[in-house]
Amino acid sequence: MRFATVLLVVIVLMAMVELSETRGRGGGGRSGGSRGSRGSKSSRSRTRSRGSSSKPKITKYTPIKATSVRSPVIVKQTKLGSRSSTFKRAIAAYLVTRYVFSSASVYRQGYPMYRSYVSIRKKRAVRVTFERERLLDDWENLYLNELAGSQAMKKGIDDNLVDLKTPVKYKNGETKTLHGVDKTLSLEDIEDQDFEVVTLASYNITIVTATTCTQVEKTVKAMRSNKKQMFTGNMKTAREQE
Repeated sequence: MRFATVLLVVIVLMAMVELSETRGRGGGGRSGGSRGSRGSKSSRSRTRSRGSSSKPKITKYTPIKATSVRSPVIVKQTKLGSRSSTFKRAIAAYLVTRYVFSSASVYRQGYPMYRSYVSIRKKRAVRVTFERERLLDDWENLYLNELAGSQAMKKGIDDNLVDLKTPVKYKNGETKTLHGVDKTLSLEDIEDQDFEVVTLASYNITIVTATTCTQVEKTVKAMRSNKKQMFTGNMKTAREQE
């Protein structure tokens, strides 16, 4: 009787231990399943988040990043070359500016030289890569001394301007020269060429007080760039508009 009682107690204890272990394994599985469910939901959430994050909207007013000197531009990325800027009253004794294409100024309609104007075709634009101003004497020597810098020109010297040459030099070696004051040099025929324009104005008197300067020279080098007009529909390059 005693042995039977002990055996019964042992069997009950073993059954309780087995039941406890079974429940533990079942709970772990549920916990793992819960973690798996949460991980799946998190993954789906991240996927939806990535899918919903759209790129910045590009419109006809979005500036175009310059990747080369011939990169196209939209109108608001260009400067309108003013004819009034050809009548400068202050000239640098010697100033050279070189531009990288990413920061170079792009002009439309025209570019002001000294006492002359370069006209740019309506559907074209030019990206300036180099500018230089110089004050020279009769022998085209530079005026460089302690006063070098921006120099104010004398008033009333317009009648003393005796010669103004404006040659344009193309990369293919062709050169065209314009003579005369307040002339307009047209670049209507420019295609995929680099070009250089120089104006050399000569006076019969000194043009800056306390100097021997009698000449003003301005040089610009530029390249054609496509200009994208702003339409209500898709943007088109200048070439596509023709």
